[in-house]
Amino acid sequence: MNGNGTSEFLAQKRQRLAWFVLFGGFIVFAAIAVAIPLLAYRYVQDTTDKLTVLVQSNQGTVSIDNAVGPPRAALPGEASQTVNSGETVLTDATATGLLLVYLPDDTETALARFQLYGTTSVRVITAEQPRFESSDNSLDLAVTLTGGRVRFVVADTLQRPFLVSVNTPHGAISVREPGEYSLDVNNEVTQVTVQQGRVDVSAQGRSIVLEPQQRAEIALNAPPEGPLPPERDLVQNGSFRDRWTRWVQLAWNVERADQPEGEVNIADVLGEAGLQIIRTGEGHADVGVRQIINQDVTDYEMLLLEMNLIILDQSLGVCGTVGSECPVIVRMEYDDVDGNPQVWQQGFYASGEIGPDGPPDVCVSCPPPRFEHYQVPLGQLFFFQADLISELQRKGYLPPRRIKSLSLIASGHNFAVEILDISLLAEEEVVDG
Repeated sequence: MNGNGTSEFLAQKRQRLAWFVLFGGFIVFAAIAVAIPLLAYRYVQDTTDKLTVLVQSNQGTVSIDNAVGPPRAALPGEASQTVNSGETVLTDATATGLLLVYLPDDTETALARFQLYGTTSVRVITAEQPRFESSDNSLDLAVTLTGGRVRFVVADTLQRPFLVSVNTPHGAISVREPGEYSLDVNNEVTQVTVQQGRVDVSAQGRSIVLEPQQRAEIALNAPPEGPLPPERDLVQNGSFRDRWTRWVQLAWNVERADQPEGEVNIADVLGEAGLQIIRTGEGHADVGVRQIINQDVTDYEMLLLEMNLIILDQSLGVCGTVGSECPVIVRMEYDDVDGNPQVWQQGFYASGEIGPDGPPDVCVSCPPPRFEHYQVPLGQLFFFQADLISELQRKGYLPPRRIKSLSLIASGHNFAVEILDISLLAEEEVVDG
């Protein structure tokens, strides 16, 4: 190859290298031009912050276990404790608690509220929200219920979807919309009940959808069965979602004519509808709301009353000098199996000490049966449960034949109370054969 040929070859080679560099640079530039907005978009879409998950004890010691440190304990009346992803909340046979889920900057409105019953284990897997408002992703809460019973409410977040999933040893439950649900898990079966809302229940490759007032069972190594009839709630609109529907407001009873009544409202309580009663004045006053039930409960083996309440303020110690002025009173009128009219009543208080020289532990001016007043933490959400049939038997009284009415009463001088919900779950006796 002569000199001219060599020069021409080198020139072509440099030209090809220049084109290669030019095209390579363009490709790199195009890749960067596409990748940066895409990565920025994915960052905005997928970056998350933790939701705030708090646990509080209602009764007994609620444990918070993790894999890297000693367990922590939540005690009645103490401040709520944070639960992180990967930690497990445990109750023993004598303990109950509440698991509350909030947005990071808002601990006034609960996204979800879990009631934890005795001998229950809940592990928090995921609790997060998109960091940026422009993200299209949903709020996400995933927990594992390895055993025990929970009832939970999922709020309507309005801003974006809220996906709640619960895994059990038998299957998976995915909440499809805001509502009220319950789960009961033992070694053999998972029971899923929908009071309001909709869920998907999945196991062994099969999935079913539960609508309101439906139940499903997931046996070990079996697909879900359902829909089945649920536990029956004798109280209608016990969550006050439909405001005053089924409820009648009783008139104020004010001892002194120169003193004011108070206020009774359906208000926002932790992001849910609830009954709010507030009164400031001197001397006695009381008011209440009442629902006619008129339901025959002959041969029912369980009447489980459950209620979530907050006592924000009370001026009288315990329930007053004769025990009749509790800031919250639940009263059920019924006929016993012999047809005799009876009243079951439970009072709640937050302040004061019961003692031989102080306020009594029961309403001494009320007819029997007299049940001991129940102390709850001041300013803290508390849930109460009692099987009324068992409670009456404990006092030596006959079980109910017909439930006539249920009343919620606030009483005292100065008081401020909130009742989030109340239910009376009835389970019929199973007749073998």
